Amino acid sequence: MCLAAIARPCSGVRSAFHMECEAMRAGLLLLIHQGMVDVNIETDCAAVITALNGSMEDFSEVGCIVEDCKAYLSAITSFSLQPIFREANGVTHRLAYLASVSYLDDYWLDETPMIIQDVLY
Repeated sequence: MCLAAIARPCSGVRSAFHMECEAMRAGLLLLIHQGMVDVNIETDCAAVITALNGSMEDFSEVGCIVEDCKAYLSAITSFSLQPIFREANGVTHRLAYLASVSYLDDYWLDETPMIIQDVLY
């Protein structure tokens, strides 16, 4: 079931890790704005999980994004942050690809966008 989805281009991204952090931040903001309080968050980027689980302040080039994500996670009542295999993250990859090649900039709430239905199901 698709509760929400977002696809948007990001300029100025310097690395895959930077993009993964930007995507996490956008997703967490969407969760908070939709009032979702008990969520399972999945990512195929182990480095993001490590960064978000770290107790030290992040002073890397994307440290401010990581710190934003940590603050947003603290605003969610109950969450789990779980690693998944890259092959299980097809919806995310489809949305990222479409945002990068066609400058798709949209979000969907309480519906499954046609552009991901085949991957989701």
